[in-house]
Amino acid sequence: MQWVYLICFVLISAGLFALFDIHLKDILAGLSKRKRVTLREELDVLTGIPAKGFFNRESYEIEQLLKATDREDKFELIKKSSVLLFMAGVILALLVDNVYMIPVMGIGFALVPVWYIRSTANVYKKHLNEELETAISIITTSYLRTDDLMRSVKENLPFINPPVKAGFESFVYEAEMINANLISAINTLKMKVPNRVFHEWCNTLIQCQSDRTMKNTLPTTIQKFSDIRVVQSELDSMMDGPRREAITMMFLVVSNIPLLYFLNKDWFHALMFSTPGKIALALCAGIILFAIARIMKLSKPIEYRG
Repeated sequence: MQWVYLICFVLISAGLFALFDIHLKDILAGLSKRKRVTLREELDVLTGIPAKGFFNRESYEIEQLLKATDREDKFELIKKSSVLLFMAGVILALLVDNVYMIPVMGIGFALVPVWYIRSTANVYKKHLNEELETAISIITTSYLRTDDLMRSVKENLPFINPPVKAGFESFVYEAEMINANLISAINTLKMKVPNRVFHEWCNTLIQCQSDRTMKNTLPTTIQKFSDIRVVQSELDSMMDGPRREAITMMFLVVSNIPLLYFLNKDWFHALMFSTPGKIALALCAGIILFAIARIMKLSKPIEYRG
């Protein structure tokens, strides 16, 4: 029976495409065109106001995550992968002869690339915060001692790790070879790292070029990284237990389906092939999908809001 649903789905889709003169290459071309972001939407994002529409907001957020992790060229691949996985989820739901699972499996499969990007971006942000804290701490210590920013950066470059090291190497190269204006070089360095505390540290460095007494405020800015790290550690400890329990419950719910086959085949057939059973499976899958989405949202690293 599932093959009948699958064949009907393919024939109806092909008929609609032929009726409206739609080609697959037109769909992919439409997906590859990025939505033009207006100046108003850019201002909304900078001021913390989300873009209008769920899909626009999610698309823009994913694009920003890719841009922050130097994977901006993967944006089109993510969109196409989501569309293809959505179709795979729909087909899989038809193959198991459960039409109620179509929206759940379609959306769940489509969100897999998005969740992957979010999880890798979260790891990247935590690593970036750790390296930034180390880098600006040792540079600030040297700067307070020598009162020479260029010397402080150059003598600590061997102790700075990626992905922060590339930015400071470019800073030294620009200040020595391209532009002798140190304030311009600091501004360029600031724009290369998407971190608010680091931006505040760079702004203080710019003020130090005209007022040397401002350098005594640099350790206060660095302390904010330590505060973020402490709060993040406490938050991870608080979330670890509920996250583990949620994953365990989801595993038990899914594993009970094949286990039911060995315990009572009549119950298994009622669950898999009757209409109430199919609806129950779709509801369980929807709850699991919602739980995973909430876990991903609550697992984001905290950011300083100043």
